[in-house]
Amino acid sequence: MSKKEFIRKIASRKFWACISTVVIAIIAFINADPETTERIVALISAIGGLCIYMLAEGMADSKPTDITNIIDTKEFKDE
Repeated sequence: MSKKEFIRKIASRKFWACISTVVIAIIAFINADPETTERIVALISAIGGLCIYMLAEGMADSKPTDITNIIDTKEFKDE
């Protein structure tokens, strides 16, 4: 797996939802109280959101050119 693919997977909301689901299942398995479960899920969500934000900002800042005009409109014209 390349670095670019790894960053894309870590920045995925689906990845963080999966992590939360696994942690919730483990917590339910060990019979933790609902307050503990809620706090752990909130912590995972905060960490996931922070990671996604940092990776997105890093990727946006690393682009040396203006990326607003990348789409070539010739591809969308009727022939």
